[in-house]
Order: sequence, then C-alpha cells, then structure tokens
Amino acid sequence: MILIALIREGFDTVTLSRTAPAQAGQSRHIACDLSNAEDLARAAHILVADGRPVSVLIHCAGVIAPGPVSAMQPADVQRQIAINLTAPVLLTSQLLPLIPRGGHIVFINSLAAVIPLANSAVYVASKAALRSFALSLTLETKPSGIAVSSIFPGAVDTAMLRDEMARGGSVLNFVSPPAKPETIAAAVMKALRHPGQERFEPAIDGLFGRLCMMFPGLLRLALPVLTWFGRRGSDRAKCRQR
Repeated sequence: MILIALIREGFDTVTLSRTAPAQAGQSRHIACDLSNAEDLARAAHILVADGRPVSVLIHCAGVIAPGPVSAMQPADVQRQIAINLTAPVLLTSQLLPLIPRGGHIVFINSLAAVIPLANSAVYVASKAALRSFALSLTLETKPSGIAVSSIFPGAVDTAMLRDEMARGGSVLNFVSPPAKPETIAAAVMKALRHPGQERFEPAIDGLFGRLCMMFPGLLRLALPVLTWFGRRGSDRAKCRQR
C-alpha cells in the first residue's frame, strides 16, 4: 500500500525485496535478500552506480518469530535482527551519500519498540534498537538538512500478523482492531509532508507506550486488563474469518 501511495503521488520508485511487488510494472525492482549483508551491498552498489539522488528512503520490511526465549532457534533470532535492524542500518549507511539536502528517511517501526511483549523478546529488542538508531541518526543528519521520521503502528491486518498469530503470537495484538494497511500508508504520506517526527498509530497507543517506558510497573498492572480485551478482540477476529 505504501508503494501504491507513492506511485499515486508521482514518485519514481525503486523497491528492494526478494520478489517483485504486484505493482512492479510501475516501479523498478531490484531483487535483494534483506537478511543477507552481501546482497544488500550489491543492491546499494547498483543504486550508487546509477548516480541518481534518493529523495526519500523508506524502510518497511519486518519479520517476527514469536516464542519463549528458552525455545528460540538461532536462525529465527538472526533473521529477525537481520531484517528488522541490520538491513535498515546498512542500507541507510550505504545510501546516505545519495540523499540530498531536503531528503527524508522514514522507518516503519512498531509499537513493540516501546511496549515489551512476552514471547516476542527478539522482535521487541530489534525494534527498540531501530528506534534508538533513528533518534541518533536524526542528530547526525540535521546539519545536512535530511529529515528522519519513524512510524510506530500497533498490529496491522497483514499476512505477517496472521502468520504471527498462527505461530502463537500475543493476543495483545487485538486489544484494539488491527489497523488497515491503507492507514499506515496514509501515515507515511503524512510524515513525508511533515517530516522529522515520531508518529504512533493510533496516537493513544503511543501515549500509553511512553508512560510504560517511564513507569515500567504500569504495564504489569495493566496487563490483565489488556489481555482480557486482547482475547475478546482475537475471538472476534477468528469469528470474522470463519
């Protein structure tokens, strides 16, 4: 949906992913495995060799493998960190010379960056680290006139969420109805018009998350109530899928 919104706004787009998106006919696609550092470097080299400016760089890939820390598989740990954190860091580093003054870097993060989730420790850690990276990058790029924005959605109604729940994901994803992909795409476009901010979708979740960071005991107190609402929301979602 983000790609569709960019194309509608007249952006000349390039996508990096293993498979071309459905809108590939309207966008240039470079095949790239985001979990592979050498593949990332190859894709970045292609863009650098083109010599064209990158006015907007959007990082929107993400993956989660829910499960307790005691049962984590090394491959799942490495893949989550590689795609959620290492890939955007490496791509930003390699493409930053192509971003002109007035350019913009956007990170699609997650509410998990500010609200811990049991059985999702690696995902939470990778997203919290990505937030810190973006905040530090903001300080570095400000003298160059390059804006950095981060968007923090809660659960989004995508194949990723359905796969997560099938693998035992948290019912807290359903405390409120998952956002539509179109909503997040609209948030990206709004960020492009008003750059340099952290945006939470919905905003009330961001307020609660920040309060939890200041007062860690708040989440423990609220968890039983949130779990009850989450189970109700999850049951409703299952009924709609039948």
